[in-house]
Amino acid sequence: MTISVLRITIRLTEDISDPYLLFRIRDGFQRSFRRVVGCAEEECVLCNRRNECPYRIVFAQALSSDPATVKRHQKPPLPFAFSFPVIPSQQNSDTLVEIRLALLGTATRFVTEFVDSLKLLFSKHDQRDELAAIVERVESLGYRGEPYLIYAADHSAGFAESLTLLTSEGLCDTRWVDVSGDVPLRLLTPLKIMQDGRPSRTFSFPLFMRTLIRRISSLASYYCDDEILVDFRWLASLCETVTVSGSSIQWVEWDGGKQRGKLAGLTGEAVLSSVPEEFIPFLLLGEFLNVGKGAAFGLGRFSVGVNCP
Repeated sequence: MTISVLRITIRLTEDISDPYLLFRIRDGFQRSFRRVVGCAEEECVLCNRRNECPYRIVFAQALSSDPATVKRHQKPPLPFAFSFPVIPSQQNSDTLVEIRLALLGTATRFVTEFVDSLKLLFSKHDQRDELAAIVERVESLGYRGEPYLIYAADHSAGFAESLTLLTSEGLCDTRWVDVSGDVPLRLLTPLKIMQDGRPSRTFSFPLFMRTLIRRISSLASYYCDDEILVDFRWLASLCETVTVSGSSIQWVEWDGGKQRGKLAGLTGEAVLSSVPEEFIPFLLLGEFLNVGKGAAFGLGRFSVGVNCP
């Protein structure tokens, strides 16, 4: 399973009144991506390019033709995940803001399209777009966060050959998490996981871990060359062995103003004990890919251990 992690630095060109504005770019980014790749059809089933269209590959979330895969994973998630900062109200025009973007599997082929879509979105080409900014530079990050420049606004061309691909095995080798003792867990942006048709307002590690395992395994099945071959029932049973203590996790609502809906979910910290080693690859990938509702656009971001990315 391979991912590419980008650090995108933008410069705000207007004052920002909504500190959570970046978390609301889903519709605008999708429109910009469609325009960048030249997709003119309203529905992917009408497109002549079909399987070669970057928009369809990234956004269609098409079900597999294999009934067993559909039964196991159902509808696939989007093959990318943003990590956004909350923009303090005092940070206005000309402020630099860092965004992280993780691309998974086949989506790593479209780095240029993702960057160009952000550039178009932040140019406010559409009157519905609210964030005005300039993409200053894009860096591909290595296992230890070492940056490799792939785009700079003051260069005429990018440096796509510097793109770094990370593997789940490499993450486990370089991002060591000691599970022999206590493991800190931090929910950094609102985590919303549905249970029985409604959001769970209290933190449950088994629910959190099962949702994460399903997300990672579905992403691997649909967008990577390798299926994660594990006994899901066995992994689910291991969730019950983990104990949670010192929890400050609570339900929060981020309110961006009268014209915008609230971003709601669980945030806070807890300490995990007796974490099985089998969970480590899922947790490390999850630090980049998020979990729960809105994971692709920055919600459900978390970190584990002491040194988080």
